[in-house]
Amino acid sequence: MRSGAIIYPILSSFSNLTSLVSASNIFAVRAAQGTNAPYIVYREISNIPTNTKGVGDGTADPIINQRSILDVSSIQISIFANTYLEVDNIAVAVRQALDREWGSVPSPYDSDISLDSCIFDSMIDDYDDDFGDHGIFIKHMDFTLRINRLNISN
Repeated sequence: MRSGAIIYPILSSFSNLTSLVSASNIFAVRAAQGTNAPYIVYREISNIPTNTKGVGDGTADPIINQRSILDVSSIQISIFANTYLEVDNIAVAVRQALDREWGSVPSPYDSDISLDSCIFDSMIDDYDDDFGDHGIFIKHMDFTLRINRLNISN
């Protein structure tokens, strides 16, 4: 949950990436219609809570006390570009930005979540012949995020 609060700030502030793709061309779930390549789309594929017996903090409500304090999210980042070299260079920068990243997240989510870890899992090449009049190169990158839920009463 709230993976976008983690992914977008990291990608949009990583200068090695934004020199290749404008921060305004990084989208959640789908790109704006008519967006010119290159652009990036990220989406949460799954979110699995870590079951717990409780945090033992004396919370009066046992339901709140037993809520997951760590979620594991699978994220897919798709990169779209006009050439294979361009899509490959952007993928390298995305991996540099995210792989093994951890820490706090920007406001307003800094009191709700923090990033325990981000791990690069896999990547696959793709090509869409039907995109525009010339086709488009695509790379799909998969990452696993471990997200600490700091405020489990929400």
